[in-house]
Amino acid sequence: MARQSLWVFDVQRKVTYKNLSTWYTELREFRPEIPCIVVANKIDDVKMTQKSFNFARKFSLPLYFVSAADGTNVVKLFNDAIRLAVSYKHNSQDFMDEVLQELENFDLEQKEEDVPDQAQRGNTQSPSPS
Repeated sequence: MARQSLWVFDVQRKVTYKNLSTWYTELREFRPEIPCIVVANKIDDVKMTQKSFNFARKFSLPLYFVSAADGTNVVKLFNDAIRLAVSYKHNSQDFMDEVLQELENFDLEQKEEDVPDQAQRGNTQSPSPS
């Protein structure tokens, strides 16, 4: 079950950043309280960390500059993400979390004795076409 959302974009490819606002708005429509983190990936060029990425500021979201290639800030990002997710799980007032929790607890596999056999249900076959 999702306890948070990571918004990762490639700082060297504008197209990966362009749709974040639209997707964020859609997420908030259904999950208004879920924590979100914005991740600027591929910061191998240090100048990229000096750029202003307004999306994170506009929505007051934490912004992490990371490099998957050399590991810069990756461990910090995931440690902070885990802390946020655990805190959210314990303090969530989000209705969707309650629904998802119920679904997790729902036993989809019935025991054989719980499933009525063909004789008890009657003939449920459709008549064959003549």
